[in-house]
Amino acid sequence: MRAIEKVLNEKDNDYSILEKTFYESTGTPLSLCFNCPPSDKSSVTKPLTVSVVIPTWNASTTIRSCLTAIEQSSFNIKFQNRLQVIVVDDGSTDKTWEVVKSYPFLLHLTLIKQSNYGQAKALNTGISVAEGDIIISCDADMILNYYAIEHFVIRHQILPNVLLAGFRADISGDSPIVKPDNIRQKGCPLGINLSRDERITYSTPGWPYNMCLASGHYKKLGNARGLWMPDDNNCEDPWRLSDLVFGALFSLPKAIYLKLGGYDERLQGWGSTDGLLAAKAISEGQYIIPIYSSSGLHISHPFRTKDKKLEYAQNRKKFFKIIQTEMIDNHQNWISRAKNRIIDSYTREPSKSVAKIHTRNVNVSPENKVDNLLAIGDYAEAQRILIKDLSKSNDYSSHLKLGKVFIETERFKEAITVLENISSSNLPSEVSIELAIAKAADGQFNSAHSMLYALSEINPKTKDLTYWFYTPPDTHIKQGRKYFEQGFYQIARRCFEAALISEPNNQQAIKYRSLCME
Repeated sequence: MRAIEKVLNEKDNDYSILEKTFYESTGTPLSLCFNCPPSDKSSVTKPLTVSVVIPTWNASTTIRSCLTAIEQSSFNIKFQNRLQVIVVDDGSTDKTWEVVKSYPFLLHLTLIKQSNYGQAKALNTGISVAEGDIIISCDADMILNYYAIEHFVIRHQILPNVLLAGFRADISGDSPIVKPDNIRQKGCPLGINLSRDERITYSTPGWPYNMCLASGHYKKLGNARGLWMPDDNNCEDPWRLSDLVFGALFSLPKAIYLKLGGYDERLQGWGSTDGLLAAKAISEGQYIIPIYSSSGLHISHPFRTKDKKLEYAQNRKKFFKIIQTEMIDNHQNWISRAKNRIIDSYTREPSKSVAKIHTRNVNVSPENKVDNLLAIGDYAEAQRILIKDLSKSNDYSSHLKLGKVFIETERFKEAITVLENISSSNLPSEVSIELAIAKAADGQFNSAHSMLYALSEINPKTKDLTYWFYTPPDTHIKQGRKYFEQGFYQIARRCFEAALISEPNNQQAIKYRSLCME
């Protein structure tokens, strides 16, 4: 037996054959669709059973919305008796327990109370009483879209060896969309603006900005490859395939949890809990697949505290130590230990079935549709819509997005033309940034440098300048070489072009950029 990391080094994540299998069975894409209902061809009369496990701590303000959305989901409406929802109250000091217990959700609901042991133990406690074939991990501040659960189940029904990653977009808790009474009256959201997920639009500007596209929708991140994002100046901690699984929403067969020994309870507090589980799942032969149609709105809350940053750093160290030195351990008796943590429990069956109501298409405006097409890389359809929009109005944001389409499809001169045609006496800084990127990609390094120099004189605090103008060329070259070594030539080329925007005559960057284009 070998350490987990050694196994990860040999596991690829090219799930192309699964895409073919799924399409032949359903007539729909496995991954590359969003905000869409399941096809009639993919419907089943007796689906796999599902347990949604929701760990909570002081979630009294969000848990009712979370559960109401699950109650009003297509899967609960169609297959109520095949859905179990488990809420684990991890020692809350607010009214979480009372809120869940007192509200008559139309769900097969199990409520569990344990002392404050942390996320990993709370999840394991929930899994210990789970009856479903599939376990969906869901945070207590998530409002799942109408078809999210059904999309997961259909894919597990056809593909036995997959961990399916869902997506999220932040929304204010004050929004009417996430109010439970409103969800019951008007229905769940049908989808989200995918560009608001960190894996699709990274929080720090730069290149790459979309981890899903950079990784070929996760396919290229097998064999322990990684993505060094713009804020990792020292190339010390890349985003690995396992890091792209967020505990806010993903699904995995229960049988795999049992084989892996559940979550590793040595990770205390926040961070890497889901990543370690995903790393173990990969080493056991599971493919990690992004499912853009399984998504939800995430009720935003304050950025993590210093304590959570410290917890993350500590857990990250444990993560690496475990995968580098240990083999898969199913942690004998973990289920019995989890059950022994239960202080109190409450089970309620639904009093009636859920009547189907009209579901609204929130957050899927024409503008959001283009954002979603750009997010998953459907540039042809995005271009069609944008050109149609521009025939009606000379909107600068449509010009900007069309310029991005041309950049991503390596039509740099067309991008330059579109971006230069934006007429404004006070050109938005984001247009100047995008135009400089297009010019650098076209080999016009001096012109790109001059543009951003002028912008730095006018608006020196422009956020994107930190990466594209102020970052030392050596940093870009270091990142570019990392990507080049892994075979990510397009990303590497952009890194070298970023170096050349800062220093147009940097010979090392010129040399490596040329190698990327061979």
